[in-house]
Amino acid sequence: MKYSLISALVFGVIQINVHATVSTAAAGELDLVGKHLVADRDIAVEWTRDANLVKTMCENDNLLWKNFDPHTVKQGTGRSNTEICAQGGRMNWYEAKAWIEVLNKHAYLGHSNWRLPRIQQQDSSCSLHIQGDTAGNAASLGHGCRNSEPGHLFHASLGNPVNEGSSCQNNSCLTYQGPFNNLSGNMYWTDTEISFDNSLVGVFDPASDWQDAEQKTSDLLQVWPVHSL
Repeated sequence: MKYSLISALVFGVIQINVHATVSTAAAGELDLVGKHLVADRDIAVEWTRDANLVKTMCENDNLLWKNFDPHTVKQGTGRSNTEICAQGGRMNWYEAKAWIEVLNKHAYLGHSNWRLPRIQQQDSSCSLHIQGDTAGNAASLGHGCRNSEPGHLFHASLGNPVNEGSSCQNNSCLTYQGPFNNLSGNMYWTDTEISFDNSLVGVFDPASDWQDAEQKTSDLLQVWPVHSL
């Protein structure tokens, strides 16, 4: 899955920043809000404490999940709730967006502004920068992307180190998980569409400290809802 954006683009790498393996500053403060939310007040974002909420709802036969009909999602996979559950709650991007809308419709945990996390398409802290078109539009990916919402959580708030060049096998980059549950070594969708190719959207893997871009319909990734404070 890594370097999928690199292979999708034809203009090549315009810059590679080599970072030594370093430790970040002391972890920022994360506030546990009730039993189910974690606030990262530095960036005014609240995350669900459960990093794989769909899987948990499936296992608990949650009514909100049972009322979601993935068959109605345009450009979805056509799978049923049961099939999505059997695959660990992973969805394509359109299904993920539709599921977020269900949370908003029912004001899940008292909030109706749920969304997917956001990254910065051009982030100087990332280890790789890919030119996307002749107009100079680029996308940042790789390790150490500290300016995105998930990157800030990983580095500044949880205090995990930048492991540039490391394969980070077996979640080795995810040294500190904080108060979160079910935070695993899988890619997560973001809300950030790549401006020069609307078939691509930003993704991140908290276990390997990796930011990338994937096709909206070609991959099944995990969904981690957040909302702005």
